[in-house]
Amino acid sequence: MKKIGTAIFIFVFAIGFSHATPKLMDEEYAQQFCELWNKTPKLVDGLGKWASKAIKEKREYRIIRFYRKKCGADKAVELHIAPKDGKAICIYGGKATDEKADFIMSATDEDWKSLAKGEFGFAGMGILSKLDFIGSKWEAMNNMGPFKAFLLNIDKIPHTMECP
Repeated sequence: MKKIGTAIFIFVFAIGFSHATPKLMDEEYAQQFCELWNKTPKLVDGLGKWASKAIKEKREYRIIRFYRKKCGADKAVELHIAPKDGKAICIYGGKATDEKADFIMSATDEDWKSLAKGEFGFAGMGILSKLDFIGSKWEAMNNMGPFKAFLLNIDKIPHTMECP
């Protein structure tokens, strides 16, 4: 009887643990990444001017969409970044919507890991060689410091490597 109780406990614990840890770039991961964004001064303060362009475009926020090539674009997640008091505040992290994204990024798992470790190459130029990037490269390059902080945050959310 003790063995059955122990087996049930281990099974329930394992199921609970697997549900508690998000998959890299799933909806739960994106929500936690949004929370981390708001705790990262280089993003909140450094992208305030970038976020404010949403107002000029008569939008409430800007969109950064990203995904793992292995898992496919249909599994993309995105962040909605709103301007507030000169800062860039993440107001949504989750499943990608049909709205036009400002930046769309994808990479292999190996390249995401490399970028999350800070392996950017000369002056950050290597970032765009490791990422498939759609959006204004000019804007990305003008915001390289905060953009690097975004990439360094990729591995800070505990996750599994299963596809969402």
